[in-house]
Amino acid sequence: MVDLLFGLRGTQLPADYRFELWSALRCALPWVDQEPAAGIVGIRVTQTEGPLALLARRAKLTLRIPSGRVVAARQLEGTHVDFGRDAIEIMSGHPRPLVPVSTVHAHLVVLGAQDEAAFCLELADTLAGLGIGARFILGRRKSVRAGATELAGYPVALHDCSPEDSMRLQEAGLGAQRGLGCGIFVPHKRIGAIG
Repeated sequence: MVDLLFGLRGTQLPADYRFELWSALRCALPWVDQEPAAGIVGIRVTQTEGPLALLARRAKLTLRIPSGRVVAARQLEGTHVDFGRDAIEIMSGHPRPLVPVSTVHAHLVVLGAQDEAAFCLELADTLAGLGIGARFILGRRKSVRAGATELAGYPVALHDCSPEDSMRLQEAGLGAQRGLGCGIFVPHKRIGAIG
């Protein structure tokens, strides 16, 4: 797996853009449905009080995809994604390899459990089942829209990861809805940059 970073041109998009963007990407790249770990890492945006977010000046669309799909994914270059009245243009892309770090973060992990105590137990069981002994910290419960469905989960930071576990987590992720960016882990230094 690698991160493929595309430049973007535009001014704004919906604050909850992931479902519409992923739907457009699935139409343009039908093979992503056969890649369960592929998804949107994020776009750097500035949230507003309303339903729209402002595109940061040097915003990038970051996709996590298998390295063997980089050439195929580059066909997104020069395409547009329409969000009703707003649109973004996807510019040229370049791959960035994943690197092992001791602390990784996912903006949202969806496991099924809704309350924090049950989620902690389910997350601990999932990590133990994978043989990962990292410690974790949860953020505040939040949700993401998937069509008419609202998916709820928690931001998760995992600390004290071995290099092997760090790479496993970044390669495969945790939980459901990888396409929407749920369960996709990035190095801790990048958490503030991803929306």
